[in-house]
Amino acid sequence: MKKLLLLFSVLAAFSVISFAQSKVYAEIIGDEYAAAGSVSVKVEFGKNSQKFAYMLKDDNGKKMHFKTMIDAMNQMDKFGWKLENTYVIVDGDYDRISSEYHWIISKEEEPVETQGQMTQQ
Repeated sequence: MKKLLLLFSVLAAFSVISFAQSKVYAEIIGDEYAAAGSVSVKVEFGKNSQKFAYMLKDDNGKKMHFKTMIDAMNQMDKFGWKLENTYVIVDGDYDRISSEYHWIISKEEEPVETQGQMTQQ
């Protein structure tokens, strides 16, 4: 009876875990140079950056360029990404100061079951 109860508990836990959503993270990075008065914005997806590269192209297939962090976040929101956290790194001295803005974003992914194995979309 104990073995049957243990087996049932393991199977119940596995079914909950295997059908849970997974979350992926990315980072919007904005480099601001006070002397130049400009911001360079890029989106980092980590080592598997090819997976989400399609999102950074416009309807004509051209690479998207963002002039502000807000422009980038608004576009990423349209793709289903949500803001998680932010931080700023300030570097430089009296006459040359630069700020690097980091916005951590996330997106829920639905797991897909194929032939008994779980894979990500």
